[in-house]
Amino acid sequence: MTSETEQAAPAASTSRWAAALLLAAMVLASVAVIHQSRGTLAWFDEWDFIIGRRGLAANVLLDAHNGHLVVAPLLLYKLLLSVAGITHHWVFSAALLALHLLVGGGVFVFAKRRIGELGAAVAAGFVLFCFAASDDLIWTFQISFLMSVAFGVWMLVALDRDDRGGDLVASLCLAGALASAAIGIPFVIAAAVVVGSDERRWKRAWVVLIPVVLFAAWYLVYGVSDAQPSNLPQLPLFVAELGSSAVGGLTGLGIAYGRPLLLVLGAAVIYRLAAPRGSLKWLIALVLAALGLWALTALTRIGITPPTTPRYIYPGAVLVVLVVAELCRGHRLSTRAAPVAIALLLAAGLSNYALLGSFASGQRDVADNLRASLGALTLVDGVAPEFRPAPRTNPQISAGGASVAQRDFGTIALDADRLQGGSPVQREVADSVLIRAGQVGISRAVRLGGETPRVLAVRSARVGRAGACLAIRPRAPGAAVDVALAPGRSLIAQSAYSVPVYLRRFAAGFPPQPSFTLPSGSASRISAAADAVGADWAVRLQPGALLRLCQR
Repeated sequence: MTSETEQAAPAASTSRWAAALLLAAMVLASVAVIHQSRGTLAWFDEWDFIIGRRGLAANVLLDAHNGHLVVAPLLLYKLLLSVAGITHHWVFSAALLALHLLVGGGVFVFAKRRIGELGAAVAAGFVLFCFAASDDLIWTFQISFLMSVAFGVWMLVALDRDDRGGDLVASLCLAGALASAAIGIPFVIAAAVVVGSDERRWKRAWVVLIPVVLFAAWYLVYGVSDAQPSNLPQLPLFVAELGSSAVGGLTGLGIAYGRPLLLVLGAAVIYRLAAPRGSLKWLIALVLAALGLWALTALTRIGITPPTTPRYIYPGAVLVVLVVAELCRGHRLSTRAAPVAIALLLAAGLSNYALLGSFASGQRDVADNLRASLGALTLVDGVAPEFRPAPRTNPQISAGGASVAQRDFGTIALDADRLQGGSPVQREVADSVLIRAGQVGISRAVRLGGETPRVLAVRSARVGRAGACLAIRPRAPGAAVDVALAPGRSLIAQSAYSVPVYLRRFAAGFPPQPSFTLPSGSASRISAAADAVGADWAVRLQPGALLRLCQR
């Protein structure tokens, strides 16, 4: 006869293994994300928060961002800005990671009641290792998405308690999910199904109604719909692709294998619904939440972004894991099968890690170039406030906005010394900003005259003297002469043909396209503004006929 102590021993051992597995997954995920987040900065939409959402006025907090209510993440962002500014971006990365771990913990707690602790630890591990959702784990603006998902998952955990205290927490979490991003809407669907399936539905209706009424009140005043009815014909296929991308991201196999795996999952759901055993409310709730998430995404994003976009993987992947946990309700992962499950988990994580690294590498490059762009901007006096130093990668940043943000939250711009010693790409970026900001300009000159310019290089041309000026005669197509232009000085040039002009200052080479072209006939002045850096400009001119060149 087995004693109660002997019966409890295997369960205690399983609990310890599950706790160790969950902790290990959290540690490994944290190390991966922290390592890849190094050297990143605020990017793209984040600058709307930093520059455009100043203060605590109602419209600042409640205006929609791309159709989303973002008051909760915006308040967190403001708190982090007050603590870390924009110079210690790792603080924002840590907050994003904390939300990711919170989601993983919520998945574990929710799944534990269905598939036991060991299975729940594996389920949470697949979410924690879903590095295919690289945008959501590296780009700190995605605090909004992860906050909404975290609130949503813990809402499900609280609702699953089926008591008064749990309902109160669930209602608060549902409100938080809606206040973080539109991703909260699918969790409303799940909560409505669970509460609506309860015989006490009218007594529990407040759990859903209060957050929904608050959200509806916001929407009537501030809401903006991005849904496009014209997307409806393409919606089924886009939904299927979003689901396949989520499944492929979870498993580390990509969308090609995600498609058949989604079909298998769909077949399992249909089989379970066709042969019901016990209550189906949670399965229906979770499936409808996933379908609602993908349908909402399809209505707003078809024609804008593809269904494989990494930031759409994360919320769908979380709901897929919860659906699988519900399908497996009542089954426990045995210690004999656990090594296989763990091996699959590690394989998925390793496969996805390359995707995380690729996105993070790009983000570090963007950050390095932003530092160079803003550093170059500090050398320009009187630049227009609306000038965009990084129009491709950070179009939200204007010269005026960057100045105010760095005054209030710390400078991320490279100083002159670090700018000159930056990477080759950073120096090219700095030159581009200086040229676009008008640090070197072209104007009409009254006449030739002045001093002889300093020649740096000559290609396929003959250089002579014409008084104090240079007389440059091309000898073959592609002829060029490089001359130095000191800050605060000018070059005076005249030719019967138009002359392409290439500029560089910090960069090792000239850009592939001319910075501007000198008009034919009349004399032109190329002027370099004085600034805090003593380095000369290198000016390459490619004349097609005799070119006279002087310096003043």
